[in-house]
Amino acid sequence: MVNFKQYLTEIKISLECHDVLNPKIWENEKIKPEVKQALLKFIDTWREFSKIPKSLVRDIIFTGGNANFNYTSKSDLDVHLIIDRLSIGTDKQLVDEYLQDKKTLWSLTHDVKIVGYSVEPYAQDYRVSFPKGQGVYSLKTDEWIQKPEFNKCNLGNDTVLKQKVKHYMSVIDHMIKNKVSVSHIKQFKNKLKDMRSSAIQRGGEYSLENLVFKELRNKGYLEKLNKFEKSSQDENLSL
Repeated sequence: MVNFKQYLTEIKISLECHDVLNPKIWENEKIKPEVKQALLKFIDTWREFSKIPKSLVRDIIFTGGNANFNYTSKSDLDVHLIIDRLSIGTDKQLVDEYLQDKKTLWSLTHDVKIVGYSVEPYAQDYRVSFPKGQGVYSLKTDEWIQKPEFNKCNLGNDTVLKQKVKHYMSVIDHMIKNKVSVSHIKQFKNKLKDMRSSAIQRGGEYSLENLVFKELRNKGYLEKLNKFEKSSQDENLSL
């Protein structure tokens, strides 16, 4: 019988910590000019695709793992348009759903890679504050808005992180095996999203729940759940 320690040892954490920013993207703490231009071209194309007027764009920022010290080979390039969402519409839920749908539709129909990394667009309201410790770089001014904080860590041996990741992997496997309803899947996904958002606001990029979310994504479990949700919806709508 495998004991608990052996059970956790079997889980391999893919997350990484580095003492330098990604050299494919950065040079002397400045984003490489060719990378910046490619990102700007990409996000402007997505802006047009999403029908966001250029006049609403207050800034264009680069953030996420590749603007921090915890990037991996699976990290995305996160490019955000900073806009006034209320200028698009006063119904917050409707605007959120519209922009999320545009992001999702783009991801389903395009596969853009810059220096080997997938690029993820987002339209962020200017009222949303940046989590502490998270790197935020303005592509418009070519300057850091907020420099990332470096934290020494050994994620591969983090027992609590492994426990949390294993727990949610088991939950997702259980949901798929037992064919839970689409409404339950949505509730679970919203729980993960809220858990991650609140954790980042409290503890920044290295908060436990954010690391759990990233690891579930790296292991393909979030995509696995999304595919199951889509197939369940298709099955429910079919005759």
